[in-house]
Amino acid sequence: MLELSLFVNGIVLGLVYAAVALGFSLVLGVSGVINFAHGITFTFGAYFYWVLYQKIGWLPAMFVAPLGVAVIGLLVERLVVRRVYGQDPLFGLLITLGFAMAMEELIRIIFGPATYSIVAPAFVNSPLIIGNFLFPKYRIFIAAIAALMIAAVWLFEEKSKYGAVVKAGMFNSEMVGALGHNLFRMRVFIMVLGSAIAGLAGILAAPMWSVKPSMGHLILMPSFIITLMGGLGSIPGTLVGGLLVGVCLSMGTLVVGRFVDIIPFILMAVIIYFWPRGLMGQQNILE
Repeated sequence: MLELSLFVNGIVLGLVYAAVALGFSLVLGVSGVINFAHGITFTFGAYFYWVLYQKIGWLPAMFVAPLGVAVIGLLVERLVVRRVYGQDPLFGLLITLGFAMAMEELIRIIFGPATYSIVAPAFVNSPLIIGNFLFPKYRIFIAAIAALMIAAVWLFEEKSKYGAVVKAGMFNSEMVGALGHNLFRMRVFIMVLGSAIAGLAGILAAPMWSVKPSMGHLILMPSFIITLMGGLGSIPGTLVGGLLVGVCLSMGTLVVGRFVDIIPFILMAVIIYFWPRGLMGQQNILE
């Protein structure tokens, strides 16, 4: 049953990774900016939830905290990302990385370097027992919420008119602007949406991983790897990449032990070697 438990845990982990990577991929596809401040929005989501959870309860906090993170995303777009539109993607990487490092230190100044624990809601704060199989209900809960987030973004992109414009903007944003759509407004919208998604993912992960200043950069690199593996702007590719990384990381503990952290990098190297645009992508990250 250990193998089954690890496999299910890998699916949960993969869905959380995919949710964060989805926001990363959307911003990168529409704006052309490698937004390394994306991880800090994940951290802000967890901290906002931790503060609000103690005052208004878990359910209201789960709705309010992502709105606060969306405001952070708007500020990042206005103050940082807007300056590097149309430039080499590496410029965006460097300026957003610097901003993220500064925000991480600000979090340490305000909240201190300590790690804070959050108790899962009472209705999922117990194990699911099926015969000899035992698994935390909360992990199933966050897997369901993460899957709903991904499905909602996919439905928005595939079934709505504005979603179709956003999808087109991932592959040729300048042409979308030339056809009369407000490219500036679309980039702001995607930045706010991507930040809110990352913030909600941080909320979901908080009871599982605890709340700490470094949690953003711990999620950032797997998210970036998943974006490259799945293909730029591809929601199905992001989901497949997230699940692949999550399951391999979880199951890898049985095989390679302490070397498990290198598995995502090996997967990325193999996939990019054979599929330079990712598993389901239509555009290279530097094109």
